[in-house]
Order: sequence, then C-alpha cells, then structure tokens
Amino acid sequence: MLASLVGGFAGAVAAQQGTVSGTVVDQANQRPVVGAQVYLAGSTRRVFTDQKGGFVLDKIPVGEVDVRVRMIGYATAAKKVTVSADQTTAADVALTASAIALDEVVVTATGAQSSREQGNAVAKLDAIKIVSEAPVTNAADLLNSRSPGVLVQPGGGTSGTGARIRIRGANSVSLSNEPVIVVDGIRVENGAVSNSVGVGGQSPSRINDINPDDIESVEVVKGPSAAVLYGTDAANGVIVYKTKRGRPGKTRWDVFSEGGTLNDVTNWPTNYKSIRQPIDSGKQCLLSSIAAGACTQAELQAFNPLVTNSPFRTGTRQAYGVSASGGTDQTTFYVAGDYAKELGVYQTSNLRQVSVRANLHNQARDNLELNASAGYTNGRLQLPQNDNNSFGVVSSGLLGRADTINQGYGFLTPAQSYSIGTFQDIDRFTGSVETNYRPWTFLEARVVAGTDFTSRYDQNTIFPGNIPISAQAFKGSRNANPFQIYNWTANVNLTASFLLNPNVSSATSVGLQYYHDRFHGILASGQQLAAGTNSLTGIVTPADSETNQEFVTYGRFAEERVAVHDRLFFTAAVRNDNSSAFGVQFKNIYYPKFSTSWVMSEEPFFPRIDWLNSLRLRAAWGESGLHPGPL
Repeated sequence: MLASLVGGFAGAVAAQQGTVSGTVVDQANQRPVVGAQVYLAGSTRRVFTDQKGGFVLDKIPVGEVDVRVRMIGYATAAKKVTVSADQTTAADVALTASAIALDEVVVTATGAQSSREQGNAVAKLDAIKIVSEAPVTNAADLLNSRSPGVLVQPGGGTSGTGARIRIRGANSVSLSNEPVIVVDGIRVENGAVSNSVGVGGQSPSRINDINPDDIESVEVVKGPSAAVLYGTDAANGVIVYKTKRGRPGKTRWDVFSEGGTLNDVTNWPTNYKSIRQPIDSGKQCLLSSIAAGACTQAELQAFNPLVTNSPFRTGTRQAYGVSASGGTDQTTFYVAGDYAKELGVYQTSNLRQVSVRANLHNQARDNLELNASAGYTNGRLQLPQNDNNSFGVVSSGLLGRADTINQGYGFLTPAQSYSIGTFQDIDRFTGSVETNYRPWTFLEARVVAGTDFTSRYDQNTIFPGNIPISAQAFKGSRNANPFQIYNWTANVNLTASFLLNPNVSSATSVGLQYYHDRFHGILASGQQLAAGTNSLTGIVTPADSETNQEFVTYGRFAEERVAVHDRLFFTAAVRNDNSSAFGVQFKNIYYPKFSTSWVMSEEPFFPRIDWLNSLRLRAAWGESGLHPGPL
C-alpha cells in the first residue's frame, strides 16, 4: 500500500515539472560569478554556477518558486519565477557586494545555514584574507584578537610552542577547557599541552599541525546553545575549520615564499652583589644588614650574564608553498604542499614542518554530491629548557651571579643547558569523506565519516658528564615516549525542508553521531646512560609504563527551524548522548536548546536610517556539558 502511494505520488509530481535556468553576474561589472550556490527556498535542492555563471535547476514542481543565490562577499539575492510544466523558465540574477555578514553561510552540525538564521553566537573569519594581510604562522594565530570572547593564550615565545584557547572563559577546574576542533566535518585531536617530557612551561599544541595556508574559513561557535548539537564535550565551544576547495575553470597555480628573522629584544636586568666593609671573605652586605648597622657597603659588583655571555642568536624563518586548484563544472580539486623551517633565538629551538593536502569535489549527479579531503603533516620540533625551569637558560641567568664564576649563571651555563636534547616527531593524517544526497527536492541526506590519526614521539636525552646540577643528572638519563592518538567520526543527518506557505518555511533535521577517541602511549625512561649512546639499551636503571585511554560517544539529535518572511527565525533542538565515559550507573544525558533571530531592519515598518545598515535581534538558550576525564 505504502509503496503504491509513494509511486503514485512520484508519478504525479514527475508529470508536472519544469526547469529553471539562468546566469548569475556581478552587478557592478556584469562579469559571471563562478561557484555561486543556487537553491530554492523551502527545498534542499541546490546547484552551483559554472565557469560562465550559468545554472540549471530541473525537475522543479510547477507553480511559483523562490530562487535564491548565495556567494561569499555578496548579499543573498532572491527572484520569484513561475514554473510551467515541461518548460524552461529564465531566472537571471545579479549579485551586489555586501559588507554585512547577515547573509554569510556558516557550517552547523546539520549543514550550511545563513547567518541571519542563527540566534546563537557564531563568528566567521575569512582565513584567506587574514593570511594575505597578516603574518600568520599557525592555525591559532587566525583566532588571536579577531573574535570577541575568544582568548588565545600563548604557551611561550619559543618556536613551535602552542597556545591555549578559551572561548568565553574557563568552564572547569579539573577537566580540559580546550574547545572542540572540527576540520571538514570531523573532530580532530585538540590537545594544547601535547608533550610528555619536562621543558618548563613550553608545550606544542596539536592545533598547530593544521596549515593556515590550507584554511578557507574559521567559525567559532560560542555558548551552550550553539554547541548543543555537537554533544558532550562541547561546553568549551567549538572551532570549525573549513579547508580550501577548487572552483571550475582553468588550473590556478599559487606559489609563495616567505622569510624573516627573529631577535631577542628584551632588556634583561643586571645582577648585583654588595661587598661589605670590613671585607669578610667577599660576603654580601645586604640592604637589611646595612639598615641594621651590621655592615657598610664597600663595593658594588655588577654583571649581566644574559648580555655578556648571551645565550641568544638571530633566528630565521623560511616557508615555501605551492598549490593548484581548478576543475570542471562536475569535478573540482585543490592540492597543496608546504615546507616551513624556523630556527628560534635559542640554539636548541628549532622547527621543521612539511604538509600536503588534497581536496576533491564531485557533482556525481544533480542530486548527489561527493567531497573528499585529506591532509598529512610531518614535523620535528626541538625545544630548549626554558620557562619556569631550573635547567632553563633565562632562569639561570636571572638567578645568576654578579661575577664571572660559571659565566655568571646560577645553575647551568648555556652550553650545558643546550646539551639536553628534547625532540618531538609528528606524523599526522586527517581525512574525511562527505556525501550529500537529495532523493527528493524536499529531503537531503548528509553523511560524513573520517579519521584523525597522530603518531607522536617525545624524547629527551641528558648525556653523562654534562649536567653537574645533581649526581643523578650528571650520570645522564633518557626518555623515549611513543604515542598513538586515534579519532574516528561518523555523522548521518537527514533534513526535510518545506514551504508551508509563500511566507513560512520549515526545516526538520534528525541525526546520529558516532565519535571514538583512543589514546595509547608507552613511557620508557632510564637513569645512568652509558657514554656514547642515546638509546635506552645503554641505561643501567630502566623504567617503563603504559597508558591506554579510550571512550566512545553515541549521539542523537533533532532540530526544527521555522522561517517567517525570511527575517524572523525560530530554532528548537535537543540532543541525547550516551558515552562510555559516563560509567555504568549513568546512561544518557539530554541537551536542549532554543534560539530566535529577527532581522528587524527588513520589516516594512522599520524606518530607513542613513547610518544604520542593519539591525538584528537574537536570543538563545541551551545546555551543554563535558564528559568525565579518565580515572
């Protein structure tokens, strides 16, 4: 019965369909706009303009339809046309440039939406523009001072060190406060303190494995309401990176090179020593002793080891990259490769990184769209002893002497500190596949699956006879800690869109999410390293341990969006999560949300004011959480 009804319905619709075609141009210069998104209001059906700005939407139900066109940098355009059975209706559209962000397309957990629909706080950054205008060396730099409520806290100025990111402050005293990181639809490792050997306050961050030259846009999802559909672990906010895609046309080649120098410009303080009168074996005459009349200052010695025996050098940075993008109306591609090398101001501060990326888009059929994304990063980082570290060069100089004994350093000389070898080697692969299928004009199915794998090797070697700070350090030691970090993501979303009447549209989304995180590592160390070796086989007192952390989260959600006159929007959603981190006594948790957005300036009653371009009111409420940490 159901099959016959569906078959009859499909046959009736097929007999009353037409086609809409047209050209999209820039209103200012009348040039075709390539890659613009053309869609019907209240429908999931969409196509992209070709190299000549043309588009064709076929199998459109007869009657009046609202054709809309979106493109980054332009205001969304709309045109109503009447479709006749078995006829082609023209719908040429001219786009006007817009500096107002209301019509920007943002990526949400259910797919792409216009900014005007969002009652949540979502900030979108144009990464391509930022990289072209500012010296950006890593992905965290894209966020620094560019989005309200986002605090980027550098872990130190050493080459290769990362930053802690806080969105609207901290949420937990004991758990992680790092936001969820999403790259091309999948979650990736977001550790901000990604190191297992002690080098003071410095630490690399896994967010810096993402090459900023490959990023097209960054979206910062703020607040519980915005993060609800990303599930447990999203209370700290979400950062969504979208990598570059190709556009139809001839292959476009981009080549870049950059270089520069790094210098220490700190005015380091001088160390002083007061010699007493009468001279008593060169003992210091402290200010408190002078005030008490216990001694008289006879001589004031001064020495600055950080200047006289400077541990600093002129660092250098060089980076080279090449990318190619282009394709046909059906298939587009983007491939890129980059190499970066940075020598810091410390002799043992060095970074080398190689990254490659390949992205592919294929419009297999009018209703089937495929996207594939793959990126690989290989890097080696050498870190000096520094930052809140008794072995550190700077701390040894600041707490040093006012004479030339031990070159004026309090603990280790620069040469001794530099003899400690601390390295981190990284191999990282991130890949995802996205499928968008529209079996009917009102229904869209979106499936995203991918993995993020990081192989990390931390090592630290103190060669015997170099570090006289203690008997144990003098005998040498070795740490060799390999780690494997796995992240698997699979998302399935269904969205049904309907035009309830000419002024009201509805979109209902349901989805499932699977997320699997596994961390495995071996901590191997030993004391009394044999001379001439840098292997654990050359130690006398070995020690080792193993760590294995794993959790799986299953999520389900439903969302309802209603638009009235395309200027008043209501959204309600709920997500249910079940995570292995919850334990056996706690099975499920629910996260609700509600938001509304009203573009008041587009109402007929709103007065036209020269100095006011737009006015939008929004409100949002929601709940989100963090899963428990490992025991």
